[in-house]
Amino acid sequence: MIVDEVFHQRGHGIYELTRVHHSDGYVLRVRVCRDSYATQSTAVAEVLTPLFTWTIIASSPGSGWHRTTPATPPDATPLITVADEVLQRARRILPVPPPFTTPGR
Repeated sequence: MIVDEVFHQRGHGIYELTRVHHSDGYVLRVRVCRDSYATQSTAVAEVLTPLFTWTIIASSPGSGWHRTTPATPPDATPLITVADEVLQRARRILPVPPPFTTPGR
């Protein structure tokens, strides 16, 4: 379940999508940052820890998806597929239920 989604354009060829999900007892944040250069573009999925810090658990370098994204998109659509892929990878990595919760609470 997506709780929050923010799309931001910072200049020609530079834009980012941030999504926060509640999934299987976790809070997950997915950030896809598209830069003018593929080597400076990245997508990461992070999990919120019990200490309220974000820990990267999955990533995708821009070299794998940068060329499929336009320099000036009208909205977040070009980044949604990338965000969904890194989120699915993160969900496969995480145990269900989270190890830091007590069943029934």
